[in-house]
Amino acid sequence: MGRAVLIACLPWAGLLAVALAALWLLVRLNRARPQLRRLRLLHRDEAGGVQSLAFVLTLPFFVMILLFIVQVSQLMIGTVVVHYAAFAAARSAMVWIPAAVSPSEGPNCISFNYPDPEAPQEFPVLDPEAAGYGPSQGGVTCIIEPGSEKYDKIFSAAALALMPISPSRDWGGGGQGDHAGLAAAVKSAYRAIAPGSASNARVSARVDNKLAWAMAATELQIRFYHQNAEPPLLTHFIEDDPAEFRSNELGWQDQIQVKLKYDLALLPGPGRLLARFVPGPSGDDKVSRNVRQQGDVYVYPLTASAIIGNEGEKPVLQYVH
Repeated sequence: MGRAVLIACLPWAGLLAVALAALWLLVRLNRARPQLRRLRLLHRDEAGGVQSLAFVLTLPFFVMILLFIVQVSQLMIGTVVVHYAAFAAARSAMVWIPAAVSPSEGPNCISFNYPDPEAPQEFPVLDPEAAGYGPSQGGVTCIIEPGSEKYDKIFSAAALALMPISPSRDWGGGGQGDHAGLAAAVKSAYRAIAPGSASNARVSARVDNKLAWAMAATELQIRFYHQNAEPPLLTHFIEDDPAEFRSNELGWQDQIQVKLKYDLALLPGPGRLLARFVPGPSGDDKVSRNVRQQGDVYVYPLTASAIIGNEGEKPVLQYVH
């Protein structure tokens, strides 16, 4: 995860370096020499009118560059947090998928899955009479559909990890599904860590707003890769036979891939500025085309992915390929 975070932060680090260089150049052109001991005499000093005029003229650019530096810093922090949230979701999937939650979601079972139409697939040979039947190279990548209890738990793990970078003000939206129980758990944990927060009435509303934004601004896709060296899942599915695979079962050691997209709320000023189209050398602006406006909030999408192995128990019965 560390290497992926560093690679994702490189463009933002470059922008931050450019902004700092522009700020330094602006200070140099303004011939500013900070002298803190003279600040107390500033109200009586009537000299330097030309320098004051120059400062007033350059102040808007100075403030704009400062806000841009703050915004790029937030984007770098958001990139790190989004990668951690993808890892948290993958770790939650590794824990919850092998668990028995309900009759429809037993060990290694979650939702309904189907082959990913966009992934390269190497389907196994299912005809016993055909050449190449049996264990082979490659495998099949399947997409897990949302809507189940296990999927909701995995999604909640990602949303909790994204709360620190979510806005705490009331943005007029709602979360995905019923998150009252999750919000109550977060508030209880927060009060245990900071007992003095119980007297602050704003804490509860801010937690609700952060969680609501995190759940509404997050898109989560879960895939798994089943190798052809293992028995094909669907060919061993028989209804109500506990010795066979379920229709929604994963392999006990299949790779689980989580892809996460999060809409990071931008600062009002920089967000409005980044949303304006500024054509580059190729005639395109890759930043403005990604910035979207949701109500009065400008958002920028951040993406991350994580792959982790399922840790289910190996079936006692050896399936015949």
